[in-house]
Amino acid sequence: MAVADKGARVHRACKVGFVVNSTEKNRRRTMSRLLCLSSFPILFPLPGGSCRTEIIQPSNLAAVIGADVTFQCEYSILDGNYDSVYWYLQRADQRLTCIHHTSQGTMESEHYQLSVNRELSSSTLTIKHVQPRDKATYYCALHSNQNFYFGRGTSLTVIPNITDPDPAVYQLKSPKSSKTSVCLFTDFDSEKKMPQSQEGTVIMSNGTVLDMRVMDSKSNGVLAWSNSTDFKCNSTFNEKFYSSSGEYFSCNATLIEKSFETDMNLNAHNLLVMGLRVLLLKVAGFNLFVTLRLWSR
Repeated sequence: MAVADKGARVHRACKVGFVVNSTEKNRRRTMSRLLCLSSFPILFPLPGGSCRTEIIQPSNLAAVIGADVTFQCEYSILDGNYDSVYWYLQRADQRLTCIHHTSQGTMESEHYQLSVNRELSSSTLTIKHVQPRDKATYYCALHSNQNFYFGRGTSLTVIPNITDPDPAVYQLKSPKSSKTSVCLFTDFDSEKKMPQSQEGTVIMSNGTVLDMRVMDSKSNGVLAWSNSTDFKCNSTFNEKFYSSSGEYFSCNATLIEKSFETDMNLNAHNLLVMGLRVLLLKVAGFNLFVTLRLWSR
């Protein structure tokens, strides 16, 4: 599932795009391969004057982990002559990386699919089974007359796929201060809209995702806190509520399931290793003692 930003402003390459001059003068096939294998650390602004190329890309796109997402790119060029359409990605604080390029038809790999339709002057890039590493800005570029013309790019936001949500609200209080009350809202669905606080004294954090790789699970979480005595967690978040007073649960380290038992084999192995170490120390000490006695004679 992919969600486009409807309010996003569409960028046009002829006004705010970029152009990268190509100095490669070999044959076109060899040049295309080299251009796709290379990366461009610096983008130069498109010079003023007549605008011959226009590239339109949406500025933002969002997709859920595991879903497919498709980037749209529409372009126009004055003489209608261009060599190929390139797609690049750029992660935060990294260089541009070429994904694929083609002059017509479809180019497909294990993770990407690039299509170019010359009749409609459009191109699409599809990412299969989106993963968190796919979060980046994706640029559509035209290679024409030894020049590269870039759009402003589409930023992809990857949304975690929270399955089997079990929303709950926990009230947290410090034993040293009874004035501040903190509410933890967790395990809610990714598409759930957060309530807007009407109290000026209530502060609410942005939603975050806790990735517990050891347990192979993810969880959404939001914090809200206030110094107001009237602040109530159960009224702020209309979900299952757990109070810190111990009415519903008690956080106590001694409340451990009785079924938990230590592995007896593990204990036996530990004792065996300790015994061998003690024996080794005794042997080493005896050898040292005998050696010193021999040297003393």
